[in-house]
Amino acid sequence: MKIWRAVVLILSFVGMFACKDSVSDIPVVVNVERFDEQIMAVKSKDELAKLFAKNPNYTKSLYRAMPDDSALIEHVYFLTSHPDTRKFHSETVKAFGDLAKLKQEFKSAFQYIKSLYPSFKEPKIMITFTGLENDIFVSDSLVIISLESFVGPKATYRPQQPNYLLRRYTPEHIVPMIVRYISNTYNKTEQGDQTFLADMIYFGKSLEFTKQVLPNTPDSLIIGYTGKELDNTWAAQDLVWAHVVEKSLLYNKNSMVKEKYLAERPIVTEVGSSCPGRIGQWLGWRILKRYMNENPKLTFQEVMAIPKAEEILRMSGYRGQVDDKK
Repeated sequence: MKIWRAVVLILSFVGMFACKDSVSDIPVVVNVERFDEQIMAVKSKDELAKLFAKNPNYTKSLYRAMPDDSALIEHVYFLTSHPDTRKFHSETVKAFGDLAKLKQEFKSAFQYIKSLYPSFKEPKIMITFTGLENDIFVSDSLVIISLESFVGPKATYRPQQPNYLLRRYTPEHIVPMIVRYISNTYNKTEQGDQTFLADMIYFGKSLEFTKQVLPNTPDSLIIGYTGKELDNTWAAQDLVWAHVVEKSLLYNKNSMVKEKYLAERPIVTEVGSSCPGRIGQWLGWRILKRYMNENPKLTFQEVMAIPKAEEILRMSGYRGQVDDKK
């Protein structure tokens, strides 16, 4: 029996590394443009206007403005020419260096996405600097990152966010945030289903997509909880589920009610004084993981394509129980 287990263990490791090698061999393009350096190099408003004219998608996407918007040009030029702003940009460049680590993280993420969805087209990545006025923008073809927002706790300036959100503005959160946005393309839902359950499963799929694409990334980075919050939530999920059932939340369509459990909040006081915000998102992830464990023959792509949230809940068998494995 011990020999058999050893053989199984060896084969598992071989399979794991073989899979890793096959994914790492997938060719992808990581097109990163240092647009921040171009903006900071302009010497006049005319130069900035020409730069915007050559990159209309930048202003349209990040500022929702046309590239010839005079007010925008005036504002951005004032920002980029200010001594304190220029000093902060230098600090940002020093913190991130040549972006080699960030590029590698994107490369690995894109390879995993392509292993799941071969038709995936890698978006262009623009690195910019906005003086903390933006953080990220994501579309199918374009990703814009305001790098200064993610320098971390040692930065001279930080985004104006409460502490429970501010802790996510660090370098290691950049790629998980963006991958969650990318998941929207593959996250199928039932048209017209506006229930709390449908929203929970939708968020659960987006979180699991991120985990599949970034398998070595801690769950805490993927959902934005601390390790302690994750452990406490895992241990108390029977109480969370009991609250959902008691309050008849599953099929509730009231947006204000749903927001209490799905949107950003420091604490979901309705559940308890230590229940972290977005608990409904975590619960959706938990249900989805159990569904995948209970239905191992389904591929991840098939799971993402299931539109009916009620089917996923029913087939998961989830009722707030704590399994042996997370």
